[in-house]
Amino acid sequence: MLFGNLMNNYFYGKAGKGDYRIEDMPANRFQLFRTTVGVRWGAMVGLNLLYVLIWLPAVIWTFINYLVIVQTMEAGTYNLGYLTMYFAVMIPLIGITGPFTAGVSYVTRNWARDQHSFVLSDFWDAVKGNWKQAFGVSFITGLVPFLVYMSYAYYGQMMSQSMFFVIPMGLVFMVALVWILSLELVYTMMVTYSLSFRNLLRNSILLTIARLPFALAIKLATLAITILAYVILCIFPDIQVYVILVWALYYLVFGLSFNRMIYASYANAQCEKYLNSKIEGAQTNIGLRPENWDDTEYRPEDDE
Repeated sequence: MLFGNLMNNYFYGKAGKGDYRIEDMPANRFQLFRTTVGVRWGAMVGLNLLYVLIWLPAVIWTFINYLVIVQTMEAGTYNLGYLTMYFAVMIPLIGITGPFTAGVSYVTRNWARDQHSFVLSDFWDAVKGNWKQAFGVSFITGLVPFLVYMSYAYYGQMMSQSMFFVIPMGLVFMVALVWILSLELVYTMMVTYSLSFRNLLRNSILLTIARLPFALAIKLATLAITILAYVILCIFPDIQVYVILVWALYYLVFGLSFNRMIYASYANAQCEKYLNSKIEGAQTNIGLRPENWDDTEYRPEDDE
């Protein structure tokens, strides 16, 4: 029976299975996440490869600038203009990724709810339906590193005259951190609710600030592989090539979509708890076993 359930979960997922029982439903968010990743991991690879293509221009530009900066530093001709140019060009390169991030977020949102999704069609529908707001979000995301760098360069020089300038520098870094953490929510909210751009940003930022420790924990979770790779490099510098290769292969094949699944699961939990609970008729705890499941007749269509 266990093997049969495993094979059915892999090929078809849980929704709509005749032999799926209500007691088989996940009881908490961690079980739901583990179940959905176990069922969808094959499709996540395909989604990841699609998403990598969108980020390819930014990756290539970053690699080219890395080589240039290393060569100029070795030749003693490096200047800050190289980084200024790098961050300036990254603004549109990150900007173009926004609509496609919305598409990926819609698919992973459904998966994180343990709902079915037609990957390509749902992806493109979400891209076309949210491209304006998504481009606005990604443009700001591309602008943030540029502004942080320029603020760091300016206030860093001014700090030689007065340590007072550490305050505005710190504020800039705090604003940037909150924005980066709000990205864990904003795209899922974008594809879930009909909100104006202003209210979309407002709700995602306020919810991020209210749940700041959890947002930080989620960000650290998505950076775990990168942090581990860095630690290994520090301990065993002789295997640098192999560590970088494994790290790059992970993100090329699986890592980007896996991170989006983490963000979607986190965003679903926050939105259902703090937003859906205040909307009449909106579902909460989607994909989870009802608390009173002993007295509940489970119908798979309720999760759709």
